[in-house]
Amino acid sequence: MNPFMTRHLLCLAPLVGLLFCGNSAVLAADSSEQPWLFSAQPFGMLTMPELVKPPPPDKKLFLKITTGYQYDTNAIMNAQGTPIPDDIGKKDDSRFVLNLSGSYLPFKWAQGDLTLNYAFFQSQHADLDDFNLTQNLAEIALRHKIAKQVTLRYSTVFHHMLLGSKLFDYAVMTGPSLIIAEGAGRSTVIDLRYRSSEYENVSIFKSNSLRSGSNYSGAISQSLAFSPEILLRVGYAGDVDSTRSPLWDGVGHKVSLQGSFILPRDSLLDVYGEYYRKDYDGIYNSIRGTRTDQAWSAVVTATTYFEDRYGISLRALYSRNISNVAAFNISRVIPSILFDVRF
Repeated sequence: MNPFMTRHLLCLAPLVGLLFCGNSAVLAADSSEQPWLFSAQPFGMLTMPELVKPPPPDKKLFLKITTGYQYDTNAIMNAQGTPIPDDIGKKDDSRFVLNLSGSYLPFKWAQGDLTLNYAFFQSQHADLDDFNLTQNLAEIALRHKIAKQVTLRYSTVFHHMLLGSKLFDYAVMTGPSLIIAEGAGRSTVIDLRYRSSEYENVSIFKSNSLRSGSNYSGAISQSLAFSPEILLRVGYAGDVDSTRSPLWDGVGHKVSLQGSFILPRDSLLDVYGEYYRKDYDGIYNSIRGTRTDQAWSAVVTATTYFEDRYGISLRALYSRNISNVAAFNISRVIPSILFDVRF
């Protein structure tokens, strides 16, 4: 839940989700005649919404390829807030990014489904090759309707990431989600998650392994569809870290707000902002006290879709981490142009 994660680079959302503001029971022979719908992906920085056409009821495989170019004013990955060593400056750089993702529904029944999701992410920097990221995510998710307006989803995610060519971390995250469809365009999602992470020491982060441990988190978000073209989502999340060092133990709180708007000419405007505060347990000698971080992040994305399956996006991200420990004061701006195709 730290703002300096790979979520700043590209969206790694599964492709299969509930649909807002539309009825897909009747499909036109020509999909271009169908209205665009908001995809109800999980809420957060990793999962910017997109527009979709209602899929055929028997479709089981969904694929998406996204590639693009980004410029980053602070391109060195800083290990979720780890201060960059004195001999390595905070450098800007450009990079190409590639994201391959897919969802497969092997089983589907009247009250739910079983979904297998996979995502691969690769960044290739122009100069800072040691900071290229290679990430693999795999998820298995079971969804079942337990009442007329209540759906239970249980998910387990496996994560593996390389920094340069070296293993940076791997993790398993698991937990349930309760999805409550309240009617009149409103829905509420309650999430509980447990994450077990193992970090490896790498060349410039020699004590990275001290961050290994567990994270417990809970979140609640509400979606409000004011019309078929306007979707608002608000959320709160809290998390607790238990690691090998008190310097990384702490409690975090996040509030977030997101607005999505379907525009003329098959276009989508999405605006997302969040505030995240984390209070750490360890004592820093430099301040003779504990560390507190306050992170502000905002993302604006404009996407135009054409021929149902292609999209081009312009995105701008700004993040600012304010800390009472000077080494953790970090700001970042990332403009992007992204292209995607869906199958």
